[in-house]
Amino acid sequence: MNDIQHLDKIAISVRSHKLLNQLLTENKPLREIMRRARNETEALVGVRNMALDELKKNKKAYQYYTNKKNVGKLLGSMESRDVAAIRILDYIENAGREFRDQNLRGKLAVSNPIKLIWLGVTYGTGGAKPDFYEDMLMLFRQFRGEISPDKPKPKKVREWMGRYVSGLDSRIIRLYEENRERIILRLIKWIEDGKITSKRYGFKDDMSPEQKFLKVLEWWDDWRFHLRFAVRNPEDLNELLGNSLDPDTLHLLKEAEKKGIPFFVNPYYLSLLHVRAPYFAIGADLPIRDYVLYSRTLIDEFGHIVAWEKEDKVEPGKPNAAGWLLPGDRNVHRRYPEVAILIPDSMGRACGGLCASCQRMYDFQRGHLNFDLKKLKPAFSWKEKQKKFMEYFRKDSQLRDILITGGDALMSSDKFLKELLDALYKMAVQKKEDNKKRKNGEKYAEILRIRLGTRLPAYLPQRITKELCKVLSEFREKAFRAGIRQFVIQTHFESPLEITRETERAVKMLLDAGWIVTNQHVFTASASRRGHNAKLRKTLNDIGVMCYYSFSVKG
Repeated sequence: MNDIQHLDKIAISVRSHKLLNQLLTENKPLREIMRRARNETEALVGVRNMALDELKKNKKAYQYYTNKKNVGKLLGSMESRDVAAIRILDYIENAGREFRDQNLRGKLAVSNPIKLIWLGVTYGTGGAKPDFYEDMLMLFRQFRGEISPDKPKPKKVREWMGRYVSGLDSRIIRLYEENRERIILRLIKWIEDGKITSKRYGFKDDMSPEQKFLKVLEWWDDWRFHLRFAVRNPEDLNELLGNSLDPDTLHLLKEAEKKGIPFFVNPYYLSLLHVRAPYFAIGADLPIRDYVLYSRTLIDEFGHIVAWEKEDKVEPGKPNAAGWLLPGDRNVHRRYPEVAILIPDSMGRACGGLCASCQRMYDFQRGHLNFDLKKLKPAFSWKEKQKKFMEYFRKDSQLRDILITGGDALMSSDKFLKELLDALYKMAVQKKEDNKKRKNGEKYAEILRIRLGTRLPAYLPQRITKELCKVLSEFREKAFRAGIRQFVIQTHFESPLEITRETERAVKMLLDAGWIVTNQHVFTASASRRGHNAKLRKTLNDIGVMCYYSFSVKG
């Protein structure tokens, strides 16, 4: 508590003072409350009465706040200023609550905005940053009814969407082909110089430059080629991008390398980044760049990142925060009664690339998820683990939904996936048989949904092969007969530029195999510009992908 009490003595900056004065100038009732209050309690009571008086002017809004019943109907009758009033009242109701803030490496933080305003007015202290006062300025403008959410008309939305092009646009296709050619020529040089050696991907001594180019162009459709030639350091990344990275960015990436942050970007995905920015799509690839070019914040935090979800913090032999006793601390995660997350010991602990916003960055940080592909092949112990996990699932009374993820579920080999899916099928069938022996009211929940979490339709669509889809199709057919009803490929697309001809083909193959494809969009600044997300959703819908939900970046 000493650190928190110490904030009362920290003076606010000149910028904060100016914003505070602006807040008081715009809100005379708030100014009077703050200047008359002899302590923080009087300030809280005064602001609470002011917000309640405003809220009572809308009977339905007040009813929503006090009763929390018929929420759907009442919510639709609320004005923007009513929402602001409720937010102010919520701040007051929760004044003084303490939280371990994961954005501050677990330091104790206290929620008490009204106190911070009072301290700033009375003593010029509280330590509140300019961002806080800017937020309060906007909140009280909303409370006064001066601003409200903009509800654009369809024409305006279409205009915003028009700013962004997809990877199916003919102009972008030509640009991608140009990028591919540049990257292939550089990869040929790497092979010739012996920088990367491979039994599978090598040239015969008598091959001409043209023959070498055609051979690499042939390999381009092989997903294993892209994994073998994925870049693992800033210098190679810059080289495949035509040495187009500016010195500051390159310096930052070298810092990231020294800090131990893995690099792994495959040639296909790099071909989606603009080296020669087209006049019609300047800045359109920012959401992609933000995935592979690490930020100062990530570099500073790497080494201190922890599991954001309390349920993911597991100690062997002890229940997690949701009360689940798990069979191991790394492979099975539980947050909800009906859902289990399974991360197998396989190549699925790697990805087609490391996303800077990955919510399992803490697992890459400790090396459990990694890009040492040779070492990620299933060890002998996995078969014993798999038996244990299937028995755990079979005996669970509430489980209906199993999500296989990682890393990336589709990084695992076809053989491994087939064996894992077959094990899940047998477990689901056995669960149904077990229920036949149980009385009504004592029967266990049965498996209804199997999901595969993967970003490869965006990162490396070449991975979606006929052989893989045969495994998925055959599993779906027999599992459906066994009572499983939903088969979902859960993927991540951030930008319409990631939707290419290769992606379109891959998605069609997955749909033809009988699996639903859904998208989870990650909420980042560059991916959430006006019109961008709408264009992404529209393009995904056009190729048959259902838009599921948006992730808020954690940790």
